[in-house]
Amino acid sequence: MEKFIMEKRIKHPVLSGVATVALLVVVASVFWVAWSNVWKMVILLIGGSSVAGLSPEVQGHFLKESVEGTFFWMVISTWVWFTLSLGNFGKNKKSTKQPITGLRYTGMALVTGAVAFAIFVSLLGIWWEPFSWQVLFRPVDDTQALLAIKGWAAINFFTLAVILAQIPITSLFGRYPFSKYSKEDWSVGFGTLFLGLFVALLVWVFFILPSFFTLQVDGVTITKQPFGDWSTALAWCQLFIFFFLIPAEGGEGYPQKLITTKQPWSGLIGLGIALTGAFTMLPILRNLLTPLAESIGIPADLAVASFALTIINVMLAWHHHFDDYPNQEVMPSALKRILLQFVVVIVVGSVLGILWIKYLHIWPFGANDLGLGHPMLGILGGQFVYMLPMVFMNTFFDKWPMAKSVKEK
Repeated sequence: MEKFIMEKRIKHPVLSGVATVALLVVVASVFWVAWSNVWKMVILLIGGSSVAGLSPEVQGHFLKESVEGTFFWMVISTWVWFTLSLGNFGKNKKSTKQPITGLRYTGMALVTGAVAFAIFVSLLGIWWEPFSWQVLFRPVDDTQALLAIKGWAAINFFTLAVILAQIPITSLFGRYPFSKYSKEDWSVGFGTLFLGLFVALLVWVFFILPSFFTLQVDGVTITKQPFGDWSTALAWCQLFIFFFLIPAEGGEGYPQKLITTKQPWSGLIGLGIALTGAFTMLPILRNLLTPLAESIGIPADLAVASFALTIINVMLAWHHHFDDYPNQEVMPSALKRILLQFVVVIVVGSVLGILWIKYLHIWPFGANDLGLGHPMLGILGGQFVYMLPMVFMNTFFDKWPMAKSVKEK
């Protein structure tokens, strides 16, 4: 097999990063128009007269949740599984030339996501009516469609459980314990994947399910709404994600590296920092962002969630496409280097976070359907529509097309 390496078209990391972000905005816009319209058509085709006969408001909400589900399961979850858990296992088995390798791996991810969704729904739908295939895809009336909307929402946010449970196993624990006791890529990857799925399922049961369904026994409510409100839960989650990503996304293993690098202690310390950071920053950001949230008519905690997610997007972009500039060659001091990168991420992320909230309505991957009438994911989901092409471009496509494949000499 011929070996190829990637050569960046623009050498300077900052210039290359800016050009990449501009390209990704276009890609995300075009991608969502295509993805949303195609899956809307598919859902309507499957639903037939049942979905067509729903009231316009209920039908719109139903289509939004179902199209969101295709994206969450086939794109977001599979990126976590393939890149973070499996370490892109098998990506270069057939070829190292881009974009062929990236397209092949993307196809594998999409199929895996669809199969995983089918298994999940088939098993849940045996006993849970909101998760049955008939309710999810062919609700007979508005009442059943509202049940389907809740079912879709709960299933969709299994992806949030995947993020909360599976990413820290890599970012904080370095895929421990498998990375410690095995040197085989496949055993480390699949061990991490299945451990992560087990933990994600636990998170989904104790956190996501009660967020959407209130269970009762003999008329007595036996569940509580986590954090009291879904917006608050989302805000806390985004802050938790931000803190547990820092060591892997530009933090070079810090801050827990100041204490130890030995696992699982390093991971546990990082987990403690992330939990503390999320609980500490939530009320602070809520107070700061309440005026902005009230000015556009959204809950303050939803503004916090969006603001934190924007900073996460900037942090990921700086790591994946700005190559953690300034790097060690430019700035040898680890402390200065990491602090400078952190300041850039916070400042740029804060500015963009406010602009995103204020001008969400202009973006084709935010809330602007361009008059086409396809479902939009809004203030949080829209940011993932930008994020996933960004991380796919780096991990699946090795920065193509901002880098090109050249034969290894």
